[in-house]
Amino acid sequence: MKRKIIQSAINISSSDEKIINKMTESIGQIPGCLVADYSSDIDHNRSVISILGDEKNLTKAVFVIFEIAYETIDISHHHGEHPRIGAVDVIPFTPWGITTMEDCIVLAQSVGREIAKKYLMPVYLYGEAALIPEHENLSLIRRGGYESLLQEIHRVADRKPDYGLTRLHPTLGAVAIGARNPLVAFNVNLKSTDIKIAKEIAKKVRGEYGGLTRVKAIGVNLRSRDLVQVSMNLLNYRMSTVVQAYELVKIEARRYGVEIQGSEIIGLVPLECLVDIVGYYLSIPDLKISQVLEYHFIENFD
Repeated sequence: MKRKIIQSAINISSSDEKIINKMTESIGQIPGCLVADYSSDIDHNRSVISILGDEKNLTKAVFVIFEIAYETIDISHHHGEHPRIGAVDVIPFTPWGITTMEDCIVLAQSVGREIAKKYLMPVYLYGEAALIPEHENLSLIRRGGYESLLQEIHRVADRKPDYGLTRLHPTLGAVAIGARNPLVAFNVNLKSTDIKIAKEIAKKVRGEYGGLTRVKAIGVNLRSRDLVQVSMNLLNYRMSTVVQAYELVKIEARRYGVEIQGSEIIGLVPLECLVDIVGYYLSIPDLKISQVLEYHFIENFD
């Protein structure tokens, strides 16, 4: 791929169809900006809008989302299963094609400064864009969620934002903006309503507890579906694969006599990741990404 492309999977603290449709339709009117995917979950009360573009177009898209969020979302009244600190909760920038990580770092910092200035709100830089080590890990920035940050932002040293005021915006809250490599957001649903089981399995999967390297996991109650879920972020899908995550959840679920209801991928997923899944479950150990027809279109006919 010889073009300069940046991906941004923007996380919105709302599952309201009207709000998300307004955002995607408005972004779709920005020349050179593509809404590649979007999805919402009522239990998480969260949506993810995946956008592709260059620095200029993505910056426009971010501010379109903020303007709509400012008009429609009040984070102080938000209720949902997923951790969050703001109405527009997370904005990651991921390099593709000839884009470099440094390009994404510069973009994250530039957008962060502009948002802090325009909306008078706290901005945290995470991942490769982090300015201090304590902010590299997104989960540490969001620990305890909005309620915890509301109490600690002005008095706990590592909760001070990188840009903006040391108090949450009345309706927008705060935002985390980062630069990172591709991750896979992968969820496994269990045939159970016992949230304790989902949380115990998530703990076994999480890298920090000796599970899979570079994997984040939480247990989530999906009340609308009478299920519980192990919700995961695979921060390095080559180091810890979707297959490994799925099989480990399945093994741990058997301890409790629980079956898998199904799984889901949120947002975009690299082709290489899907090839690995197909190769494993069809017993084709030497299946290569170069055997996928569309791969050659991407690489040679861009």
